[in-house]
Amino acid sequence: MRRRSKPRHGPPASVPRARRAPPGKPETAPTAPGERPTAARAAGDVLLAWARDRDGRKVHAVRLDANDRRARAPFTCLGCGEELVPHLGKVRAPHFAHRAGSACPLTAPETALHLDAKERLLALCEDAFTGRRRVTLLTRCPACRRAAPREVAREGDRAVTEGAIGALRADVLVLAGERPALAIEVVVTHAVDAAKEVALATAGVPAVEIDARDEWEREGADGVELACARSLGFPPCPTCAAHARADEDRARGGEGAEIAELEAYRARGFFSARPAGLPAPVAPHDAPLSREERAALADRFRCPDCGLTRLDLGERLARHACPGGTARPVAWRGYDGAVVTLSWWQR
Repeated sequence: MRRRSKPRHGPPASVPRARRAPPGKPETAPTAPGERPTAARAAGDVLLAWARDRDGRKVHAVRLDANDRRARAPFTCLGCGEELVPHLGKVRAPHFAHRAGSACPLTAPETALHLDAKERLLALCEDAFTGRRRVTLLTRCPACRRAAPREVAREGDRAVTEGAIGALRADVLVLAGERPALAIEVVVTHAVDAAKEVALATAGVPAVEIDARDEWEREGADGVELACARSLGFPPCPTCAAHARADEDRARGGEGAEIAELEAYRARGFFSARPAGLPAPVAPHDAPLSREERAALADRFRCPDCGLTRLDLGERLARHACPGGTARPVAWRGYDGAVVTLSWWQR
C-alpha cells in the first residue's frame, strides 16, 4: 500500500519572509496572499496573530515555518503569558491559539482583533522610524476636512504600546525623545470618549483613531497608508491657518490687511510668488523686515516698467509706485516667516 505523505505545515511558499529580528526588536508582519491582517473579519473568525518566542521576541505567525516552530518554541501569549499553540496550516491563515479552557481575555475575538491591530501598528511605526518604508497617516484638517496626510517618521522617533500620557494610556504612543507626540487609538467596540478627548487636548497630544473592523491599511504609491477614522488635536492645514491669520490681519487694517490679501491669494496659488532667497533666517510671521532683508531687496529691485529702483518700505511690506501710478506690492513677510517676492518685477 502506498504510504500517504503527511501534510506540510507552514504558510505557502509565496508568503513573503524577511530576516528574523535581532533580540529585543519586534518583527514586522508581512501580508500573506489573500489575507489582510487589517481587514475586519466575522466576530468568530478573528485569529491571534502575535506571540512571544522562547527568547521573548515578538513573532507574527505568518513568519513561522516548520523549522521556526521547533527552534523558537515554546510560544507564549502577549497578554496572559500562557503557552500558545501555533497553527500553520493552509486552510486558515497562520495564527496562534490558547489551549482549551484558557481564561485569557484574548480568547475573545474582539480583544484579539484589538491586539493584532496594535502590534501591526507598532511594527509599522518601527518600519517608519528605521526608514524601511514610508508610513503615512491619512488625517484630515480640522477646519476644512480636506486630506492632510502626515508621515509617522516626522511625528517622533519611537513607539510603545500602552504608553502613558499623564493618567491616560494610549494603545500606541509615538514619542519624540521622551515627549508624547502622537496617540494612536484602535477602535473595535467603542471610540475615544469625550473625557479622553479633553484629557488629550489638555496634554497637547494629537491623536488618531484606527478602526480595526475596517480595511485601515493599504499600499500607496510611496509606502503604506493608514486610514484614520478620526483625527484629533492636529493644527489646521496651511491654507486654513493662512485664512485664519488673514482674518485677524484684516480686522486690524493697515499694512496687515494688505498682507492678508496677498497671503490669501498666495495660499490659493492665484499668482506667482516665491521665497526671496535672502540670506536672513526665517523669522516669525509678524516680524518686521530686518535691515539685511531691506538692503538685499533694495539692491535687487529694479522696476521693469519705469526703470526706477525706489522702494517704499513698511514694517513687513515693500511696495513700488511708478511715477503717476499706484503703489504695487514687491515683497512681504509671509505667514511662514519667509520674505516672499512677486514675480512681476523679476522678469
